Amino acid sequence: MDKTLKLRTYSGDSNGAAQGNRAKEQDLSLELEKKTALLEEERSKSVDLLKTIVQLRESLKQEQAKSAELEARINKLATVEENHLARKNAQLEEEKKLSLEYMRTIEQLRENIRQDQAKTASMVGKFDELEAKTKELEELKAKVNDLTGVLGMVSRIAAVGKAENNG
Repeated sequence: MDKTLKLRTYSGDSNGAAQGNRAKEQDLSLELEKKTALLEEERSKSVDLLKTIVQLRESLKQEQAKSAELEARINKLATVEENHLARKNAQLEEEKKLSLEYMRTIEQLRENIRQDQAKTASMVGKFDELEAKTKELEELKAKVNDLTGVLGMVSRIAAVGKAENNG
């Protein structure tokens, strides 16, 4: 029994289409690599921003602790001042000088509090920026997932086309 083998004739058009598909696949692959690199860069930036936020939060906690300590000192000084005034009316002039010093301290503390508030506002702005970048990152992830799906479809189409050419 003779077995015959049937071969399809070579057609230049199907090879050109395959090359066109390969070029498209390569373009998609390059675009996916670019998107992946951008995604990694954004992840790196997000990690850096998150580290900055953690550091800023720690600084804020320290500043708040300092403010609380200073406020406690102010309260203690005010109490001491009141006790001195009540017990020593004869030393009124000396107490006035002490009160002026306390007022300077209070003004310095208020200025420190204003600076802390400005720092807090700045941190809120940075947090908002981080949230925006996080949203961008999520959008980029969605785009990468979409592109991955498209690439998978292209790969399946190419596999089917190759199977048809071989079969």
